[in-house]
Amino acid sequence: MALQSLLSKPLAAWVVHQQHRWSLKPMITQRKILTQLITKARHTLFGRTHHFDAIQSYADFKAHVPIRDYEELSSYFHKTKAGMSNVLWPGKPLYLAKTSGTTSGSKYIPITPDSMPHHIRGARNALLN
Repeated sequence: MALQSLLSKPLAAWVVHQQHRWSLKPMITQRKILTQLITKARHTLFGRTHHFDAIQSYADFKAHVPIRDYEELSSYFHKTKAGMSNVLWPGKPLYLAKTSGTTSGSKYIPITPDSMPHHIRGARNALLN
């Protein structure tokens, strides 16, 4: 049996266990993540525009941040694409991922240093599950 196979099985079991742990308390997990995101993005253009400094709960978030589609958020993406810092997330993105959008053509999604580990972890978890 190859070394990779020997190592992947315990890693896969650990990943499944970790996912199971947080899935048992979804409200607590989601509240924690929302608080972290709001705190981190508080001083961005988006955060200032939507009064992130006043958001203390999900109800506050709903009151300050309306649901919008990509086109309604496009001005933020254009500013980011033009090189402006601290638009949607602190700093500048590493790059803009171009998607082949089905509703309005190509779309650009900012990929930040903070988001990279989450993209990698999501891909890893999908493979190990």
